[in-house]
Amino acid sequence: MFYKCSPLPFARARASAIVFAIALCLAPALRAAQLKLPPWLAEASLRQAQQTKETTAIMLHDECIYTVASNGRMTNTVRAAFRIVTGDGRSVAQIGIHYDSSSQKVTGFKAWLVRPGGEGKTYSSKDTVDVATSSEAVYAESRQIVFSAHGDAYEDCVFACEYTVEDRGAFGEHRWWFQSQHPVALSRLTCTAPKGWTISAEMRNHAPVDPVVNGNSYTWELRDLPAIKPEPLSPSYFRFAPRLSVDFAPPAGMKNPPLAYFSDWNSVSVYLTNLHAKPCLPDAAVTAKAQELLASAGPGLWDRINVLARHAQAVNYVQIAMNVGRGGGYTPRAAPDVLKTGYGDCKDKTALLRALLKAAGIESYSVVAYSGDRYHVTEEWPTPQQFNHAITAVKIDDPSIQSPAIVDHPRLGRLLFFDPTDYYTPLGDLDYDQQGSLVLVLAAENGGLVRLPFTPPMSNHLDRTVTAEIINTGAIGGRILENYTGQAAVHARAIYRSPKIKFADVIRDWINGTVRAARLIRTDVTDAQEQGRFDMTAEFVAPAYGQSMRGKLLIFKPAIVSRRDFIPLTQPDRLYPVVLEPQSYNEASDIKIPDGFKIDEMPPPVETETAFGRYTANCAYDEATHQVRYRRTLVMNAAEIPASDYATVRAFYETIRKAEQTPVVLSAHVSGASPKG
Repeated sequence: MFYKCSPLPFARARASAIVFAIALCLAPALRAAQLKLPPWLAEASLRQAQQTKETTAIMLHDECIYTVASNGRMTNTVRAAFRIVTGDGRSVAQIGIHYDSSSQKVTGFKAWLVRPGGEGKTYSSKDTVDVATSSEAVYAESRQIVFSAHGDAYEDCVFACEYTVEDRGAFGEHRWWFQSQHPVALSRLTCTAPKGWTISAEMRNHAPVDPVVNGNSYTWELRDLPAIKPEPLSPSYFRFAPRLSVDFAPPAGMKNPPLAYFSDWNSVSVYLTNLHAKPCLPDAAVTAKAQELLASAGPGLWDRINVLARHAQAVNYVQIAMNVGRGGGYTPRAAPDVLKTGYGDCKDKTALLRALLKAAGIESYSVVAYSGDRYHVTEEWPTPQQFNHAITAVKIDDPSIQSPAIVDHPRLGRLLFFDPTDYYTPLGDLDYDQQGSLVLVLAAENGGLVRLPFTPPMSNHLDRTVTAEIINTGAIGGRILENYTGQAAVHARAIYRSPKIKFADVIRDWINGTVRAARLIRTDVTDAQEQGRFDMTAEFVAPAYGQSMRGKLLIFKPAIVSRRDFIPLTQPDRLYPVVLEPQSYNEASDIKIPDGFKIDEMPPPVETETAFGRYTANCAYDEATHQVRYRRTLVMNAAEIPASDYATVRAFYETIRKAEQTPVVLSAHVSGASPKG
């Protein structure tokens, strides 16, 4: 995995669990009863910001002063101040400052905790701890300085800090976010370049802001920004938080400029292609391994690719981050070394797969992506620093091979995209986070950005069959059979294989969500990853699923179990778009009702359809088998629905919720009468 910085302002150094755990051991000493504050903090302490009932803290001041020297050395001075509004807001009084030990140094750390009366505490670098950022890394130069005043903080206190990161990195670029999960009173970025250099900037998710120019220093400022409000099914904050991307360009014709500058995506492709070219070459050992693997594969191109892809996918993932600040985070280890050691990170696994493919005579390309957020990469800012992940694109010359993971490239032809780091997704599928994202194919001058496709809804399918019997007391017993494909299978597979989760507990808790006091009798799983399938069978019993009314009526819901990914949209309005993933679902439930009862009421049929989805539900009675037959289907298309159309999405989900809450009512059978339905 590439080195990556935390993205939100100030909390781009936001504390993680490791920060909090270590910080509990820190006990900074009292420096002075009455604090003498630096002018910027004294001014910030007087500011106010818009609040809501959910506000736990206010960001009073968020500032970055970024300076590039003529030799390429960069200094980044950060100043931040928060007012703690509630006890939950004390979390802002802890930070983690990420840096790369090979090219960066953190200096001048100071922090203040100002109490309402003006007294408080000051802190320095000796109150911090320096730790590695990842426990998965064999060797990594990315670290963080962690600090916490959490134990000293309380409501109405102001917590502030200031520090500088000295950087001799490789790229003349900087990105700044103006908004965070807290209301922001003031956010400011100042960039200074050497004489003769040019500063250019591009604002996203906000109207253009003209900088205040003083010589070769440029300052952008925004005030009174509301908190980013978490909403279900919303895009990441990259989609709507204001951010500024800044480039420092050396004078035209300058020989050997100290910092790399990229004018377009073609130049980024050339730069990164050169870093990947040599490590992706096979040697005799890699060639021999490829021949060994191919001996067990079928003759077809897909079979040949698949056997090599599965081997690269099985290589242990271990983070290795060396010389990150000088571009090393984008350079893979040599494929023969990855094969020999049996471990590597994403770019190493990509190098190994490409070397195996080359040994097999199959052409491929390295691809850089952003893992975890399809909205992160934007076309307007050409830079390697938008990426933190590497995957592979395999050239497909056989027109008979069809897959939703294939893209027609205008210069390179048909490319099959595959992530050898993803243990759970087979060849021919793409992780949800990668679907719809921009990736960069590294093919020198022929490379460039490609938007990965969304897979069709039926490729991510859950087919469920429920067979159950309910008796006159309301007790129920049943068997659930689920067949997953695509990303639905990937999600189930990841839970099943997790060493920290007991799959049977997950299934029991899920059933108990709608069937109270259910006891899980057994679960069986068939994980067929290579075929893109995951099958699960569960048997259960429960003492009181139906509600018995003195033996005369029996009421139960035919939707016995819930759809596990269902997220009700209950708020009356919304700020951000609704993001829907492509998926489909089908359920057939047959529920035997007790002898001596007849149908008194049944849920009416439901059908609703929009541009983004279709849902149906139908309930019928089969007199021959004495069963209630319940059927429901859902097909959701990949979509991003603007907040202005939220009412349509909410109405769609509300229709589903009501349909699945509607019960069947049975009444004690009177001799000679015939059931309804």
